[in-house]
Amino acid sequence: MRQLTAGEQSTLKLLADTFYEVVPLELRTYCSLTSAISKAALHHFAIQSRIVPCQLWYAAPTHNYVIGFIGNKKTEGKWDGHAICMAGNWLIDTALHHLQTEFQIAVPPVAAVEAFSIPTQIIGRADLSNQHTIWWHRAPQGANTRLPKNPQSIVSECAAGLIERLTNLASVCREDRDCAALNSAQF
Repeated sequence: MRQLTAGEQSTLKLLADTFYEVVPLELRTYCSLTSAISKAALHHFAIQSRIVPCQLWYAAPTHNYVIGFIGNKKTEGKWDGHAICMAGNWLIDTALHHLQTEFQIAVPPVAAVEAFSIPTQIIGRADLSNQHTIWWHRAPQGANTRLPKNPQSIVSECAAGLIERLTNLASVCREDRDCAALNSAQF
């Protein structure tokens, strides 16, 4: 897994920080679609990425909650899976809102975290507190990981808006030479 450069990490974190300033909030639970938007925006900045089907776990002291590949019956317009965008050794999850809609768990809108660097079933994790953690696991063996089709017009439109937003912020950052606020980590 290729290590992202410091500049690429800054771009990824800035994408996470500004994602829902541009992308409509109604898309917060469309993981495949929002991952495709992230991938398209990152591609513009020459950052190679891919969409990865996975399970999203929220671990609390008394209970674990899981999104994706849990054997739910097929429902019209709903995929029994979860997807993230992987760029090198980083992941960006733009659909954490699933945890809020399914289980009423308050989570940040987007996560951008460094993935584990060793071969394992776990892709990465984010500690929300000393007792609450989000984990990304590879999809279970035998799961149907075929991603749903995404409307290319929405992907293109939202990616173009993000590219414009990131380009404008980057030019302000270069002029001001004070980018700390723009490049703050999501977690």
